[in-house]
Amino acid sequence: MRGKAALWLRRALGVGLLLGVWQLASLCFSPLVLPPVPQVAGTLAWLIREPDFWPTVGTTLLRLTLGLGIGIAVGSILGLLFGLCPKLEDVGAPFIHVLQSVPPVCWVVLALVWFGFNGWPCVFIVAASTIPTVVINLSHGVRGVDPELLEMARLYRFSRRKVLLHVTLPSIRPYFLSALEIVVGGGWKLAVMGEVLTTNSGIGGAITTARLNIQPDAIIAWAFLLVTGCFITQKLVCLLLSRRGGGPC
Repeated sequence: MRGKAALWLRRALGVGLLLGVWQLASLCFSPLVLPPVPQVAGTLAWLIREPDFWPTVGTTLLRLTLGLGIGIAVGSILGLLFGLCPKLEDVGAPFIHVLQSVPPVCWVVLALVWFGFNGWPCVFIVAASTIPTVVINLSHGVRGVDPELLEMARLYRFSRRKVLLHVTLPSIRPYFLSALEIVVGGGWKLAVMGEVLTTNSGIGGAITTARLNIQPDAIIAWAFLLVTGCFITQKLVCLLLSRRGGGPC
């Protein structure tokens, strides 16, 4: 308990220092360049009270969930297959390399051509960026399964299905959690970036409106909400998986 209290105290100190530096810096600039902390806090409270706040957040969250769901499902299947069959990985490696190397903004442009100005480009770029991270982590995890566990499974004449369920999947769980933490955090940024560039709805649409109206306080307030949403979703997913796995996240 003391260790956790000290950890949270250090984090609170870091947040306090950040806010202090921000407030001091705002004294040197116009509010149209860097609004002070109280102004952003007031804008944040006003945004939350607006009737369209939750529909706006829900729209982005839906796109994020769809993109992550597709990316994690496809990435998990490919990651397991690549880890179990190195020859198949040699065939699929160029595909994963392309997904990993192409900048997200290029995917946005292509998605606009393929899907048009709606929410689907956001879903697509989240999925396209999620797949390689999950594939690489899981394939490395499968190849890193303890050989002694595999040998013991062979001695007990486990079927391939039993080896997969009782040896491979439990062993790669830390790799999956690591990939999940990365893609959930990155997914928020990609989903909002896609909304800014392709649609006028969701959090990205609200940020675009604030930019057009020259409201930096609203932009920063939405950014704070994004950081909060990212933190909460990462912790919720991690907590859910740790409970199902019976161990710490």
